[in-house]
Amino acid sequence: MSNRLYIETWGCQMNRHDAERLAGALAVKSFELVDSLEQADVVLFLGCMVRQKAEEKVYGRIGAIVEEKRRRCLVLGVGGCLGQVRGDDLLQRFSAIDFVFGSRAFDRVAEAIREAGVEGRRSTAFAEPIGVEESPVLRSSPVTAMVTITEGCSNFCSYCVVPYARGPMRSRPWERVLDEVGEAVRSGYREVQLLGQNVNSYGTDQSDGVDFVSLLERVAEAGPERIRFTSSHPRDVDDRLFEAMASLPAVMPHIHAACQSGSDRILATMNRGTTQARLLEMVKSARRIVRGINFTTDIIVGFPGETEDDFLQTLDLIDEARFGSIFAAKYSPRPGTASVRLEDDVTAEEKDDRLQRLLTRQRAIAWEENRRLVGDEVEVLIDGKGSDGGVFGRAPDHRTVTVAAHAEPGSIVRVCVTDASAAALRGEPVELPEAIGSVRKERP
Repeated sequence: MSNRLYIETWGCQMNRHDAERLAGALAVKSFELVDSLEQADVVLFLGCMVRQKAEEKVYGRIGAIVEEKRRRCLVLGVGGCLGQVRGDDLLQRFSAIDFVFGSRAFDRVAEAIREAGVEGRRSTAFAEPIGVEESPVLRSSPVTAMVTITEGCSNFCSYCVVPYARGPMRSRPWERVLDEVGEAVRSGYREVQLLGQNVNSYGTDQSDGVDFVSLLERVAEAGPERIRFTSSHPRDVDDRLFEAMASLPAVMPHIHAACQSGSDRILATMNRGTTQARLLEMVKSARRIVRGINFTTDIIVGFPGETEDDFLQTLDLIDEARFGSIFAAKYSPRPGTASVRLEDDVTAEEKDDRLQRLLTRQRAIAWEENRRLVGDEVEVLIDGKGSDGGVFGRAPDHRTVTVAAHAEPGSIVRVCVTDASAAALRGEPVELPEAIGSVRKERP
């Protein structure tokens, strides 16, 4: 069989980076990455388990390619958090799936492909969550290099499937992190993004004294122009992190910390280890210490037992915190989690209503906050070209900026903000850099 490979990914940045690592591991085995399913002989789906809706999207996609498999020889593997949690059940449910693999064991995927394509044998490929798996990386972005610093999570929030999908929190040795950051800088990447389910826990499972703040300082010394990180757990965020962000010019003034609810009662049931008052104090401290910091967050509506008063407390939280943006979702029970044992007693209609009210309020806040930036000058790292002939990218605070100019991805353009919507800023270039072209993709 031919080795033309197509990978489709759902979910968080960890899943997207897993796709880069999987592509790198298979490139070493002479697989060629292609841009569409129609070009491929091997198709890999990396699915998400965070919400039922995300899981169902993958199932729908599997169903959509059944006819494609009938018409030609096509090997289908399903992995990511979905593969890790559902395992053999996926093989039993979908005859179209040839093999299932987990969130690790990427070195076994090539053999699973061979067994399916040559021998017609269906199989699974899993590995125990020990340490952080090292693998080559075939980067999909010409602008930002994602670098894993932790895998898994040990917080066991009552609604969250991550500890079951990715195992306990494990820190990657700081030397390996710096090796990868250094390689990315030498390859021309101006921005690195440090990844983990909870980056602030970095180093707590090791005895070398290097914690997350210490790691940030070392990464800054490695030379990237911009450093970002995600995600942060609010109970692990303190002023020491903010002071480091303020003192290290390369660390961008943005933090994504999932608050999930504004109700102390619901936060306790979620096992979040924080309160609304602490969440608001975190935001207040950050804005006092880090100039121009942008806070973004996640919110769940309709968690079991959530009353209208609980929901109103969440609205109070976003009114006070004034997040730049939020990722909001309706609660759905996830297998293996503690909340599965709770009665899912908020009706679908109530969940829909609360989600729309939350999003409406947040759009108003985001528009008001973005309008405050009109007239400011910001440096925008260009990500790509827009549909209107211009380009778009990210300001230091992670806000999206559309720019009426021609510039290559990976270049930095100084922009005067001329307009704003709830979703983005718009600006005119103050000065354009010399075109630097797209940085090359790192290949194994």
